[in-house]
Amino acid sequence: MKQLIEYIVSNIVNHPESVVITIEETEDKDTTKYLIKVDPEDVGRVIGKQGKVIKSIRQIIRIAAIQKGTRAIVDLLEEDRTAETREEKTDDLENETPAELDEEKEDAIEEIAEVIEEAKEEKEELVEE
Repeated sequence: MKQLIEYIVSNIVNHPESVVITIEETEDKDTTKYLIKVDPEDVGRVIGKQGKVIKSIRQIIRIAAIQKGTRAIVDLLEEDRTAETREEKTDDLENETPAELDEEKEDAIEEIAEVIEEAKEEKEELVEE
């Protein structure tokens, strides 16, 4: 899961070398908390418009965790602040069928793919200038 988060986030940000993913165990042994830290310039890119990017990342990781029989929480660390503590709605996803989970996962992956493509285009434009 850590590698998946790192791959997604590194392809979105302008400073992939600054991406750090740390893992925290929670009191509930079945839940793993992943904390994302990026360059301060890249926080907005990871959050996305109206939080769409971070929500998609969270959804992909939650679904992957459910399929493995565990739980996962993804939080974004911001400069001089603690993690954005937000309980994930894994209970709702756990009640869905595998087909419904796959459909939600595909939607979230498409959202992330669009953001990655936009980021690549922006980087190419900067290189051309």
